[in-house]
Amino acid sequence: MSDFIPIKGAEQLEWLKNFSKVLGENATAWNIPTEVTSGLSVQVVAYETAYEAANGENGTKALIIEKNEKRDALIANVRSIKNKYLDYNDAVTDANRERLGLHIRDRKPTPKPRPTSRPTLKVQPTNNRQHTVTAINQATGKKAKPDDAYGVRYVWEIRDTAPANADDLRHSIFRRKPTEVFDYNEEDRGKRVYYVACYENAKGEAGPWSDIIEAIIP
Repeated sequence: MSDFIPIKGAEQLEWLKNFSKVLGENATAWNIPTEVTSGLSVQVVAYETAYEAANGENGTKALIIEKNEKRDALIANVRSIKNKYLDYNDAVTDANRERLGLHIRDRKPTPKPRPTSRPTLKVQPTNNRQHTVTAINQATGKKAKPDDAYGVRYVWEIRDTAPANADDLRHSIFRRKPTEVFDYNEEDRGKRVYYVACYENAKGEAGPWSDIIEAIIP
């Protein structure tokens, strides 16, 4: 099954705005806390503002990075809301899911096991202020994900000291592809950044984490 969120651009932004609007209108009926819908609405407005600034005539690399960070945080929150409040909520009908832009729930779902393998991370400096991070399948030594993986969860943070585990790192994104490019600001050059990743299945269930990798921003 394909991902329920459009990949990028104006279509993705309109999908996110519609999801937030429909969720807010039905929060009481679906027993969703007000702070969840209000927080999502604030994120959508902030992302739309950043999107317009980054794509305008005066868009800069810094504005693009800011837009991408806000988008990634917003999408991560949408996935969390879907998993926690919508997927197993009997008050959310198939018609409601269509209005939200979600797939119709499979009434007899095929079991999707939690991934059992952990990726090996390869971090390469590919340009100034840029890393390309690749999740390598340990079983094959190649980029292709294992059969029980729907995508890769990347977690990272610029910090002076090594984290104890993935929970110590602040930033998180989910990607279907095993390679992700991370761009940083000029003032970040020479700083330490830590990366860790895991495979996730289509239900958002995570497998074991990779080793934490330390790298210097070029």
